[in-house]
Amino acid sequence: MSAQIFSIEALKDGGAKLALNSKHDTHSGIRRVSCEISPDELLQLVVYAEALSLRQHLGHPASSSLSVDGLELSYDPATRDLHVVRQAGYSRQTARIPVEIFQAEMAGMTEICMARAEASKHAAVLTQLLAECAGPEEIDKQFGQDEADLILHQLREIAFLLLVREASTRGSALGRKLRGKRSQDQVRETVREILLELAMGFAPVSA
Repeated sequence: MSAQIFSIEALKDGGAKLALNSKHDTHSGIRRVSCEISPDELLQLVVYAEALSLRQHLGHPASSSLSVDGLELSYDPATRDLHVVRQAGYSRQTARIPVEIFQAEMAGMTEICMARAEASKHAAVLTQLLAECAGPEEIDKQFGQDEADLILHQLREIAFLLLVREASTRGSALGRKLRGKRSQDQVRETVREILLELAMGFAPVSA
């Protein structure tokens, strides 16, 4: 059985530095994986962690993976381990970490990314539009009201992070629509579509 220490620290540029140390009972030495990731890569990591959490909450954990610039994460629901691979040139570092440890550390990064998104130019409009979107009927049917509300809240958080990133990208269609007074209906439809698309990844829903 391995002992793991996982940490992730926010950097001033909006990215983060992550480190994982592991020591196996039957092997000498400590295995280390460390790297810095960009602001966009951190956002992808946060969304990945939120998706893992939501699938577990729904009781439907599934294999999933994420690859960002030499860093590969893959989740195995059978062992509840997150496999980490760091490829830098000819150097390849590997390690495992229980998903609960990963999620506990990522909670702080989620809060940081949410705070940054909420301070963005279009945050208020996107928050309002997401609040106006009704949850998929299938979620209401499968879960009690309180649990369905929690699931929808988490889906809205994920959608909000993705929408803010898209709106903040130079030359993005969503950013142009948000700036135009005559295109608000199109923005509303885009927000609705993204929320439903996310929901379809966790439970079968109808548009």
